Amino acid sequence: MKNIKTILLSGMLLAASGVMTTSCSDLLDLSPVDYYGSGSYWTTEAQVTGYMDGIHKHIRDAADQHIFTFGEQRGGIYKSGTATDGNALYGGNIVLQNFDKNNTGVTNFGGHYGRLANINLFIERVTNADYVGEAKKKYYLAQAYGLRAFIYFELYRIYGGVPLRLDVEVINGIIDPEKLYMARSTPKEVMTQIKKDLDTSMEYFGDVTSFDPYNRGNKKSYWSKAATECLMGDVYLWTSKVTTGDNPANPADLAVAKKHLESVANNYGLKMLSNFADVFDATNKGNSEVIFAIRYAEGEATNGVGNFTYVVQGEVDKKGYRADGTSWNDPLRLNRNGMQWYEYIPELYQLFDEKDERRDATFITSYQKDEDGKLVLWGTHVCKNLGILNAEGNRVYCGDQYFYRLPWVYLSLAEIANMEGDNAGVEKYINLIRQRAYGDSEGVWDTAKYAYKAGDFTQNELAILHEKDKEFVQEGQRWWDIYRMTLTKGGKHLVFCPEANLKNDGNPILPETESYKLLWPIEQNMLDKDPAIKQTPGYEEAEAAK
Repeated sequence: MKNIKTILLSGMLLAASGVMTTSCSDLLDLSPVDYYGSGSYWTTEAQVTGYMDGIHKHIRDAADQHIFTFGEQRGGIYKSGTATDGNALYGGNIVLQNFDKNNTGVTNFGGHYGRLANINLFIERVTNADYVGEAKKKYYLAQAYGLRAFIYFELYRIYGGVPLRLDVEVINGIIDPEKLYMARSTPKEVMTQIKKDLDTSMEYFGDVTSFDPYNRGNKKSYWSKAATECLMGDVYLWTSKVTTGDNPANPADLAVAKKHLESVANNYGLKMLSNFADVFDATNKGNSEVIFAIRYAEGEATNGVGNFTYVVQGEVDKKGYRADGTSWNDPLRLNRNGMQWYEYIPELYQLFDEKDERRDATFITSYQKDEDGKLVLWGTHVCKNLGILNAEGNRVYCGDQYFYRLPWVYLSLAEIANMEGDNAGVEKYINLIRQRAYGDSEGVWDTAKYAYKAGDFTQNELAILHEKDKEFVQEGQRWWDIYRMTLTKGGKHLVFCPEANLKNDGNPILPETESYKLLWPIEQNMLDKDPAIKQTPGYEEAEAAK
């Protein structure tokens, strides 16, 4: 693939900063020498540590893409068209499922092959390194294999079969462009490699259950054994329910998912906080329910939450009211550091019960007045994970983004319990989440009023979905949930069922006639330039049928 070739041919990663160049114009004139094999790098433990820092920086670079583009925008919870604040909303084709070879949502496989090239190089160089102690070497390799599995699992869920690049032969001096073409492996081949990498990660972690075994103060922002076990739960739950190409769903995988998720819940000292908002307090990073976090800080990178807020002196600021009838007047103190390029549908806000503390910790809503002076819901604006006001009074979006935290483990275990027909387990795990949501910390948890009482499979599955809808706004779950979860055991996936559509208009998020769109298409530019790459199944047939 031309884009992958460009990345690989330019594989001079600046390990200290984690920046990888993407232009091959200079390197093509150089002799085929492995620059990483010289005496200038791969000689000290500090270089290994710095390189792993760079790999984590690359994961941060893709965090918004992972959470919002891939994890949420297709899930039926985003508005399209015009925001309440008057802006033209971004990502309309993705939100509306408008995909073809000219509208692919993302290009170049989401940029993941540059990240994979760096991980592959790390694995090759560190595996045989004699300048790193054996325990640290295994720890770093465990991280590398876990992160490679994480990226390939994302690619698998997005595209199905993808090129399976596991070596660094280009960096080793092979610059024959014909050797850089690589066809898409089958979904089964990709998943086999993902599970193999996960097993290797577990083997290398061994009995290291600490989130920071070498006291680097990372506050759970480095990949850990708990993260690998979460990913194993994620992967095996997925493959127990979802068929992708030549890789059929295997119900036996459910037991593997359960084993690893129960291990995460019981073996890593994790505990839910008593107050939902405290989980996302930027002064409380790496708290007891966090498992793997993407780190942000003032003066470094910031998260994308500001794109879900509002513009000071925009339409809402000029004409809007708060729920108590007072004028808008910048209630989140954004101080001109906000925008509304994305907006959640009002039905998502309305899903919350008034007593659910997650509602007001997630959203602030704007209102207009009708002709009778009555307040009418106007727009939804995110207040979750807003970061801090710095010493100058400026809003800084430096709250960490979470890929895995303990409530995700609990609700995944609820989904597994539902598959097993274990209603007691469904109730147990849903109610662990609801107890906090309805004020357990204030002693007002009313079991009779707020506890979930299990029903049949469909009722339980939808209850788990909607609990996740409320718990994980801006945490990249909704699309994968409706893709994986089913209306009946072994039946139709929720993405094809009106019951999962919060708009309650009788339509599914995606019609079954467009089921090929579950996987994303490859852009025409890549198809033109790489003869080995073929289009995602279904798109060419759909194009021909027009």
